[in-house]
Amino acid sequence: MKNSIKAGIFCAALLVAPRLLISLGIDFRSFDHEGYTRVVFQSARSFAYRVQSHPDRLEVRLNGRADLPSPALVVPNSQLLDRVTCEQRGEESVITVHFKGAAEVRKNFILEKPFRVVFDLVRSEKTTAPPPQAPAAAEKSQPQEPPPAPRPRSIETICIDPGHGGEDFGAIGRSKLKEKDVTLKIGLKLKKLIESKIGLRVIMTRDQDSEVSLNTRASIANNQLAQMFVSIHVNSSFRKSAYGSETYFVSLQATDPESLELAQKENQNAENPGEAIQNDELKMILWNMAQTEHIRESSKLAEYIQNELNVLLGTRDRGVKQAPFRVLMRAAMPAVLIEAAFISNASEEKKLQREDFLDKVSLAIYNGISKFIYHFNSTLK
Repeated sequence: MKNSIKAGIFCAALLVAPRLLISLGIDFRSFDHEGYTRVVFQSARSFAYRVQSHPDRLEVRLNGRADLPSPALVVPNSQLLDRVTCEQRGEESVITVHFKGAAEVRKNFILEKPFRVVFDLVRSEKTTAPPPQAPAAAEKSQPQEPPPAPRPRSIETICIDPGHGGEDFGAIGRSKLKEKDVTLKIGLKLKKLIESKIGLRVIMTRDQDSEVSLNTRASIANNQLAQMFVSIHVNSSFRKSAYGSETYFVSLQATDPESLELAQKENQNAENPGEAIQNDELKMILWNMAQTEHIRESSKLAEYIQNELNVLLGTRDRGVKQAPFRVLMRAAMPAVLIEAAFISNASEEKKLQREDFLDKVSLAIYNGISKFIYHFNSTLK
């Protein structure tokens, strides 16, 4: 069942003119599914937002001014939603989705083309806490011990990132084989292996021929609380004789000039190919994002995967390398980027067209992932 409400959003364009308000139209939609309700905020362009989830409501906060057609919009025939309201709080607009009962956010992620912010809501047993009782006069309040620090969790969720997609073809071989098609096939095969063999949750940055920005790919993994990020690509070189597999983890310094050139190519914004990520921004990302905490794990994951690619594929060992890949720097978890083979090499391009070869690539990556999971989980005991 689908419900649709349209809201007009006015956000402050701080980069253009600090006091200028620019109109941004947003469509609100909700869909009832078995066991959950999906809420979608859609816009013609991306917008920044903050979320506060309460047992009885979901608040989405945006900079600037927002207007709804009326102070309260009823969501008809929804199994979970009651109404949507909007109010201005200082320089912020707060769009509130009110629930019919207690509910909570199960998933929150971003999609592009068009830009959508998505929430999956489920019923919850949580209730609003009663007001605190004053302590009895004869009793002394006892100091509360701080809650224990959260323990690292065993790996439960993996994000697979098939490179490129949509109008971003990636590298193209002599026979017009496109990188975007190869990476999607490998990603879907890998997803099936992980789910069927070890039963872990797998999320995909794309599961069809769609274009997804570099920032969004990492955001999907971060928002879904993935504990591993695996970006899949195929390589290309002006040297037609170049062949073999490579696995990368993130670093400001590239292992060699070829690695740096590859990272610069992959870091291009598909919507604006002239936009290059600057070194200062790379430093900022490394300092501010959690990837710095996962360098050692990322290196270990890359090593396990590269070893399996060498054994199962029988291709040349080009080794584990480091490079400043933008998509890896924004991932707050162990993260690697795999270049499975060279589409620019005539022999390897033919292999990449065969399903049995793609099966081997997927199995090699799976074997490397499973060995890393065993290693990582054993450190938690």
